[in-house]
Amino acid sequence: MTILATLTAFGCSGQDFGPLQPKPEDLCKCLPFEPDIADYRHIAKHVPIPNEVPQEVSVDTILTWPQDLFIPADAPRTGRELQVFHIANAFLQNAAVNSADCDISMEIS
Repeated sequence: MTILATLTAFGCSGQDFGPLQPKPEDLCKCLPFEPDIADYRHIAKHVPIPNEVPQEVSVDTILTWPQDLFIPADAPRTGRELQVFHIANAFLQNAAVNSADCDISMEIS
């Protein structure tokens, strides 16, 4: 949560976090130039966060989770996507903004 708050604070002050985000674009005013249908799993990504107690996990735990081979673009959230997690100790390795759809990607370790 701290990482997300920090990224948002920097982003909303006009910082550039990715090669596709034009300078001095304000992240909070980002306007996607691709239609929603071009954004992979757009409907699944743009839903409220479930109101539940977060489960404590570590980066090591997350790295043991199996990867889905294929998820259709119109698939709703399932499994872990319906849960809320908290990572107490992690480092932000990279943050980037895709100005095509205004998504923020964060890599943690």
